[in-house]
Amino acid sequence: MKIKRLIPLGLVVFSLCAHASPAATGGERLQLAQRGQIPWQSLSAEEQAALRRYRKSWDHYSGERQGELRQGARRYLQLPQQKRREVEQQRREYRELSPEQRQRLREQYQRERH
Repeated sequence: MKIKRLIPLGLVVFSLCAHASPAATGGERLQLAQRGQIPWQSLSAEEQAALRRYRKSWDHYSGERQGELRQGARRYLQLPQQKRREVEQQRREYRELSPEQRQRLREQYQRERH
């Protein structure tokens, strides 16, 4: 497996790898909106599917972070089907890396990003 091949995955892997909370209901949605947060229910079905890893913790993210995640999901959903399959394969390969390999990959990504 080539670590360099995984670098373009950048935002997808690092922004789509978290654990997720039940969606807010009723007054909670209003509170989220007032704080600039995006209620889970306001996401399209496709966005929810792309962000399913975040569902449990969605309400705990800042509105800014939610917006970043939503934007990443939208970019992912605009990819051609073949490219989506490639991204999913790269994500599987990333999960198989050791913690040390992941750290090296993150460091390399940060160096190349700046």
